[in-house]
Amino acid sequence: MRNWILVGLLAALAIACQGLAGGRPASSPTPLASGGLAVGIPAPDFTLERLDGGSVRLRDLRGKVVLLNFWATWCGPCREEMPLLAEIYRTYHPRGLEVLGVNLTSQDDLAEVRRFVAAFDLPFPILLDHNGRAERSYALVGVPTTVFIDREGIIQRVVLGALKSREDVEGTLRPLLGP
Repeated sequence: MRNWILVGLLAALAIACQGLAGGRPASSPTPLASGGLAVGIPAPDFTLERLDGGSVRLRDLRGKVVLLNFWATWCGPCREEMPLLAEIYRTYHPRGLEVLGVNLTSQDDLAEVRRFVAAFDLPFPILLDHNGRAERSYALVGVPTTVFIDREGIIQRVVLGALKSREDVEGTLRPLLGP
């Protein structure tokens, strides 16, 4: 029963956030979640370990457009959107897009994460949120959650739930990437 309540709350929040964000980059802060995450504010910084070794600090990616995708292996909608994220990365990485797949490792199994990444042949960096700090910093209410960040490090859009289509994602990315 608790899961159904959570699903209902997530759906209501997703609908409300879609209306607030309007599917377009915002120029002024628009609250999205009680944890302080909002369109128009600087993206919370983090440093996370990469699945393939090393680490990534978000702040070091200033100058690039960043698509953060929070996911877990047990999440059905996460599985559905991974091929789209791989396509988007392959198409737009040469134009300055960085896609970061942030796994909720505190709620996941590392062996499953490795199998998942191999099965989907994911070309973008997979980051491991072992202690849930990034999850808390971004005030996540569910996965998948995708955060679009501009070249200056400002949150431009938050999508709760699975990405709907390539056209929708491109509609957000093209203005951020520029000509």
